[in-house]
Amino acid sequence: MKDWEAVLARSQAPGRRRSGQGRAERTLALAVLRGALLDLLATGDVARVTAAVDRHIASIAAP
Repeated sequence: MKDWEAVLARSQAPGRRRSGQGRAERTLALAVLRGALLDLLATGDVARVTAAVDRHIASIAAP
């Protein structure tokens, strides 16, 4: 978790990454990616899982 958390933290503004909210956002992003990977391994449905991850990324990147 710590290695991926550091990677995700670099995408956040410095003040955000040091906050509890920032850590919660990183935890959520990692949970979504882990869930998507599990779904992909279970179903092999690359297009659907990719679309879901893309949708999540768009929702957190929006202002």
